[in-house]
Amino acid sequence: MRKVPKQQRSRQMVETLIDATATVLAERGLDNTTTNHIAELAGVSVGSLYQYFPDKDSLIEALLERMVSDLQRAFNVQLQQHSLGELDLENVARISISIGLGTLRANPLYLELMQNWHRLPVMTPLDKLEQYMLTVARLYFLQHFQSYPITDLQAKLYVLINSTLFTLARYLSQSNTMLKETEIVDALVTMIRNTLTP
Repeated sequence: MRKVPKQQRSRQMVETLIDATATVLAERGLDNTTTNHIAELAGVSVGSLYQYFPDKDSLIEALLERMVSDLQRAFNVQLQQHSLGELDLENVARISISIGLGTLRANPLYLELMQNWHRLPVMTPLDKLEQYMLTVARLYFLQHFQSYPITDLQAKLYVLINSTLFTLARYLSQSNTMLKETEIVDALVTMIRNTLTP
């Protein structure tokens, strides 16, 4: 369990440690990253690091939470530029998937994390991303309830969001895939449209 910092100096230390984790992971990769490397780059002792993060996994989990925050910011920017009320379901799905892929591809560190997602402490960050996507989806369907009178909306959104997240994580984790990104996006958009269109 990670110590939650209350003072400004402690919060700054946590950010410094997460930044150092990002830098070391980007330079060394997951397998060659240790808490010693992270502490050295952050300019602190390993003992000080352990006051805030009990192990490497907790540092990586904090980094994953930062990645989720970046994804949410990217979605929010697009939501401000496009009125949800003016877009059909297919465009909302396509834009959302493209934003996610674009945000992850733009950062080599995030690609490193995606390539190793199956070995990482992803559940808490994924839960946060899932809840965010559920909230956005509910807002969309509240605005479009007459066009999409869906039974079991909550269950369908749960399955679609998690299927999409898992598919994108798997796709980004594979260096040699025969599938083109446009094929993956098209297949996901079709799945979403067919499941939610009456």
